[in-house]
This record gives sequence, structure tokens and C-alpha cells, in this order.
Amino acid sequence: MDIRLIIKTTGFIFLLVLGVPANLTVLMSFLLPGISGNKLTTIDIILTKLSFVHFVIVLSRATPPFLVTILQQKLFNDSLCKFLVFVHRVFRAMSICITAVLSCYQGILLLPHSSRWVTLKQKISQNISLIILLLWIINSVFDIPGVLIYTCSDVNSSIPKYTINLEYCFVVFPNKFAYIANGTAYTLRDFLFVGLMASANGYIITILYRHKKQVQGIRNSGQKQGNSAETRAAKAVIILVSVYIILFGIDNIMWIYSMTVSNVATAVPDVRAFLFVFYAAVSPIIIIGSNKKIQLTLKHAFRKIREN
Repeated sequence: MDIRLIIKTTGFIFLLVLGVPANLTVLMSFLLPGISGNKLTTIDIILTKLSFVHFVIVLSRATPPFLVTILQQKLFNDSLCKFLVFVHRVFRAMSICITAVLSCYQGILLLPHSSRWVTLKQKISQNISLIILLLWIINSVFDIPGVLIYTCSDVNSSIPKYTINLEYCFVVFPNKFAYIANGTAYTLRDFLFVGLMASANGYIITILYRHKKQVQGIRNSGQKQGNSAETRAAKAVIILVSVYIILFGIDNIMWIYSMTVSNVATAVPDVRAFLFVFYAAVSPIIIIGSNKKIQLTLKHAFRKIREN
């Protein structure tokens, strides 16, 4: 096994070991209290859906290359390849969309407490699941044609020029126009939602800065506790969005590079896949570290384990 495959295998093992239990922890921390009757807030619902998406991303994106690298043989037929690529694309898009929804909703929570904004907050809170469902439908419809037409499990003796080589599956475009058009469509969609989350992030940072200025000198402990909880939640969103924007920027630089050269280095798809799965694996760590509800749930669970 050459050095590239060793690094690749090690990297995906790391992502699986980190991302699967971390996302499951977030899911169970919200779902178990929800099942027992405790009401989930809108933020809790968004984080639950985001963690589910990231759990599937880590499993579906990190496991196939790891298995193929270890076993050194073809594992998937055309149908399975189409399914895997469809899952990759739809769940990747939903990760972007739900992160954008999270940042926008957090920004909306920080809007002034006037009757107009309170009504908006209530309507969004009541329809958040419907909003995310519509995003699922839109992204699924958007991704179906390209997956069905261009994805296959194997190619002839030589890999065609305009091909996305996943090593366990291939996305083969008939010509340069189809290759660039497909990439441009996905990039424009991604930039739309990244632009939304970046704008919301900037607004949150501005509000937090103003809030910090306003509360300087206040010594009321009750008010400080409430502000601390609100600030902690907003800061967690800022970190999540900032990490995503950095990784998104690196990913798109590599994608633009791949569209400008005829033969893309094999390492480029590997690095792009690692970067995105890295976000899906790291985001639950950020959520756990900033969410008091999850921390209390974990402490309660550990206490029960020790007592038993």
C-alpha cells in the first residue's frame, strides 16, 4: 500500500471514530428527552436535523473509500454507486442549507422585541420542520438527473477526461460543457446558502458587539446569566459557520482548479472529501461544547452509569 493510500485510510478512520459517536451523542441528547416528553426548542430541532445529516455524511462518505482501500477490490455496482452519490450530494447540500437555516434563525432571535419581529419568530418556529422538508425536496429533485445520467461503478481501461473519480464510483461527464455546467450549478447553489449564513454571521457578531457595550457595568447576576446563555448559543453558531466558510473556501479553490486542468491529481478529490467530512465530524464537538442542555444530559447519563 503506497503512502497516499495509508494517509487516506488513516484520515477516514479518524473521521469515522470522531464523527459517528459525536453526532450520535448530539442526536440522543435531544431525542431521548424529546421522547420522554420534554419539549424541544426550535434551535434543538435544527441541531437534531443537522446532526442526523452529518451522521449520514460521515458514514456514507468515509466508509466506502476506507473499505475499498483496505480490501483493494470493487464493492459497488451501478445501482449502489448511483445511490451513494445521490446520498453524498443531497446530504452535502442539506448540511449547507441547515447550517444556513441555523445561522439565519439565530440572527432572527437577536432581532428587536417588537410585535412585527415577534410574529416573524413565531411563524418561523412553527414552520421550521416544513422549511427543512422543502429544502430536502428541492435538493433531491436538483440532484436526481445528474446522478442517474452520469454515475457508474466502473469505466473502461482508461478514465475519461471529464470524470470525477471517487475510486469506488465514477461520475463521467460526456464533454467539458456538461462538466463545467454541472460544477457551476452546484457552486452557485452553495454560494447562495453560504452567502446567507455569512450575512447572518456578520449580523450576529455585530449584535453581540453592541450587546457587550450595552451591558458593561451591569452587575445584576440574573441578567448576566441570561445574557451568558444567549451569548453562548450565538457564539457556537458563529464558530460553526466560520469553520464551514473556511472549509468551503478551500474546497472551492480546489474545485475551480480541477475545472481548469485536463488531468486532476488523484489527491484532489480525496482532500475535498476529507475537508467536507471533517466539518460533519467536528461540528457536533462544537455543539456539545457550547450546549448546556446536552452537557446536563450527558452528566445525568454518566451519573446513572456510575450508580449502576
